[in-house]
Amino acid sequence: MAQLRQDHQKFIDRGATVVAIGPHTADEVAKHLKQNPTPFALLPDDDGAVFAAYDVPSRLMSLGQQPATFVIDRTGIIRFDAVGAQQWNIPSNATVLEVLDKLGTS
Repeated sequence: MAQLRQDHQKFIDRGATVVAIGPHTADEVAKHLKQNPTPFALLPDDDGAVFAAYDVPSRLMSLGQQPATFVIDRTGIIRFDAVGAQQWNIPSNATVLEVLDKLGTS
């Protein structure tokens, strides 16, 4: 999330909204945000409903929820998705910003 925090303004400049979702309870998210504030929303998904809705699997070998990145346009259509096996599989912010540039979000 450090990279998202660092590049948050670049997403905003392109008209995007960043939302992070974690497989945690609301209390766990609140505790995390108290210690690690973010300029974007961090939402809980302790029952896995959001992950299931976007077909993001949970695997023991990936130490829990698999990382995923989605770009969803203003009409609700997924324009980019990447689901990885480990945290290092998350696409770079530069990659996602390039997708936004191609979509002309601003």
